[in-house]
Amino acid sequence: MSWVLWFWEGSSLNTAYDKIQRKKRTVYIHKDFRSEAFEEALLAGEKELHNRYAPKQIPSSESARVYKFVVDHQGTKKSVYLKENIPTSFWSFIKNLARASRARRAFNATVMLAKHGFAAPAIVAFGEDRLGLFRTGNFIATLEVEDAKPIHQLLADNPSVLAGTQLQYRRRLIRALGKTVGRMHAAGIFHGDLRLGNVLARQEEKGWRLFFLDNERTRKFSRLPHRLRAKNLVQVNMAPRGLFTNIDRMRFFKEYCTENATAKEQKIALIRKILERTDRRLSEKKRCSRELRKCLRTNERYLRIKVGRNLAVFDRAFCGGNGATNPADFVRQIDALMDKGQTLKNDSTCCVSRLTWNDRDIVVKRYNHKGLIHSLRHTIKKARARRGWLHAHRLGILNIATPRPIGYIDQRRGLLTWKSYLTTEYVEGQILYHFLRDSNVTQERRSIVAQQVAELLDKLGKYRITHGDLKHSNVLITETGPVLTDLDAMKVYRCNWWFKIKKNKDRARLKKNTYP
Repeated sequence: MSWVLWFWEGSSLNTAYDKIQRKKRTVYIHKDFRSEAFEEALLAGEKELHNRYAPKQIPSSESARVYKFVVDHQGTKKSVYLKENIPTSFWSFIKNLARASRARRAFNATVMLAKHGFAAPAIVAFGEDRLGLFRTGNFIATLEVEDAKPIHQLLADNPSVLAGTQLQYRRRLIRALGKTVGRMHAAGIFHGDLRLGNVLARQEEKGWRLFFLDNERTRKFSRLPHRLRAKNLVQVNMAPRGLFTNIDRMRFFKEYCTENATAKEQKIALIRKILERTDRRLSEKKRCSRELRKCLRTNERYLRIKVGRNLAVFDRAFCGGNGATNPADFVRQIDALMDKGQTLKNDSTCCVSRLTWNDRDIVVKRYNHKGLIHSLRHTIKKARARRGWLHAHRLGILNIATPRPIGYIDQRRGLLTWKSYLTTEYVEGQILYHFLRDSNVTQERRSIVAQQVAELLDKLGKYRITHGDLKHSNVLITETGPVLTDLDAMKVYRCNWWFKIKKNKDRARLKKNTYP
């Protein structure tokens, strides 16, 4: 505790950090954390870091890779988190030309928070890569906050089953959160992503002490704009109802408003407005967007890996289990496995193969390379397999039947998407066209299935979704009902009149190619 606080006294860039350079990389390292091995790993890059420290990768967003490892500092083992920021698009690269890197912004924000009496993990180093005048990458390394946990983990226990002392700790934590956020806003400070997972809490003699993570978007204003104040309060209250009850929210707002000297009438209006906005954010549509972002990054459910020129994301259930093969091996062998499997379709556009992997009956669809212009178009639009992966998860969230997605692979050459692969579970069923013409199917069964297909299309319409390629072979009839396949052309529309045009086109194609 005292060491971390001392670490930050006078921690400006000029007085507390040494600058070291090698080729295109510049590293700023704290004077009291100099270590030849640590500095060599930072200067040499990710490969050397893995060789020296064998870091563990931590779940993070698509725009970053986070590693945890242990550094020997003056005979003491210190856990360090290293966050490497990754441009996710050409536009993000362009934006970084006109402003400081994410690592430097996080550093500046952390120093600013410390000056105003707010805590954040101590930064031991940060660095930037340059190619001429252009920044090509950046990273930041922070110390682990000992004996601290994210607030959402500390609140995970159901309050109805907690003992008296534990319940008091929980209530004090919620009050401490409200008081601290209230002080931040009173000081004109806005946190870029104030979700409960980005706030660590540690129990100390004087009560709970909070530490703020992911500070690259944290800013100080002479007067905090109301929209940013509301945004932070909604982010805090985005926790599920079972985790953060209405009574907990009232405890939070009571302490928050005390720190901001809010009049009673204003307080009631503020609470009502924030809770209304929170409910909208927690609605089905917003929940869908939030879940789709999660399925593109490493977390408790998904694994994101890079194998040579291939970037892949897999469902962890597909990778785990006793005797399961490493997913990196699956990526390396993907074409050979498809050649050995049962070919369901093979043309210039794509190849579909059924095979067994990790004792799972799966289907792999490879979207072939069809020229430079084709690759450029799908690089801009994102790979077709990636789109199919996202749309399959979207339908799953909305309880619309589709084969369960298992993973996707994006094969690149330079910045271009060359090929992509989508892996799903195999679903046994008849295509709709053959089902309706099967003499063994009763008329009653045909009527039931026709009604189910109509309901499925109505449900797509409810969310303004069109399939984009709704032909007979893309609707399978199973024992439990119709299942949609081949989702890479699917679209979600904001404009209602344009959606209606596309919806009618979808249905006309299905009727033309399927129904007698």
